[in-house]
Amino acid sequence: MKLWEMRYGDEPVNGRLFLLRFIKKLPLIIGCAFIGAAFVCACHLTYRLSSEYKFQAKTDLYLEYIPEAGSNELIYFNKYTWEQMSGDAAIIDEILKADPTLDEKTVRESFLATLNSDVKVLTLQVTNPDPDMCTKIINAGVIGVSAFAKSLPEILSVREIGGSEPTLLPPDVRAIRAIILGAFIGLFVSTLFVWIRIVSDDRIILPETIEKRFHLPSAGTITAANLKETLEDLAGDDGFITASTLPSDKFNAVIDKLIAAGARVEGKTLDLSDTEKPGLLGEVKNAEHPIVYIFSSKNHTGGDERALSFLSKYGKEPMCAILTDTDDALIRAYYIGKDSRFAEESKNTK
Repeated sequence: MKLWEMRYGDEPVNGRLFLLRFIKKLPLIIGCAFIGAAFVCACHLTYRLSSEYKFQAKTDLYLEYIPEAGSNELIYFNKYTWEQMSGDAAIIDEILKADPTLDEKTVRESFLATLNSDVKVLTLQVTNPDPDMCTKIINAGVIGVSAFAKSLPEILSVREIGGSEPTLLPPDVRAIRAIILGAFIGLFVSTLFVWIRIVSDDRIILPETIEKRFHLPSAGTITAANLKETLEDLAGDDGFITASTLPSDKFNAVIDKLIAAGARVEGKTLDLSDTEKPGLLGEVKNAEHPIVYIFSSKNHTGGDERALSFLSKYGKEPMCAILTDTDDALIRAYYIGKDSRFAEESKNTK
């Protein structure tokens, strides 16, 4: 198979490598959860605390039902019925009759008749930003609801049994819910982001990926203790030429490491970062020694694929490849329990 025919998208997902890379990102995910919790909570508190303050007044009315209600509980009006009727025109009109100065819209938005526990105790509740308006509506509500209730055949009489002055309602903060919601959002978004980044990442993390993706023998990582011997086995004893798309400073640093490891690196190198560079074709054709290609775990392989395709077109396929800029701890964790030469090499790094 020609090198330029390889496709990263054809590779199956490496579940073990994915899990290790995902675990490595857990601090980021947890941090995003905290950031999300803090951000959503801050926004929620800002909104709640800046909202309009409201006052609330309450009054209880005792409803005397007909004697038949004692043996037939269906005669009693339940909480849902009272709350529905409190917004109907029948009660609103009675309230407006009791105090014609009130505005119908304000009454509808502020007034509520409900049951808290006893079906015979009807609680009138008025919520409004103006405490004086609360008092006016609650006073008219007592008169209007009493008149309405007395008109019902199920109710014999109505009397007021207690009330309260308008009190300032505390803001409905519910910070714990905001924190939980923010943490969930931060956790979900960061997890999704990390998942997409790992799945779509075409960088070479493991030395064995070179062989699987490009059908090119891998000499291992630049930190392998037996790199010199592996290169002699794969590239020969007479020396080799290095090729890569790495920037010149990184390329030179890799060559220095190879020389320090005792590898027979020829002085000539092939910079394939620009395959249209004048004179590059002549350098490739005149290369007399085997070529060893340098991959980097920090770079995406689009440029490497073009470079390998360029070499392959002119019959200068590399004899093997080396992986630099590796995460040795991740590689060692990946090869735990595996039986391969890469597993042995991962245990012995410089």
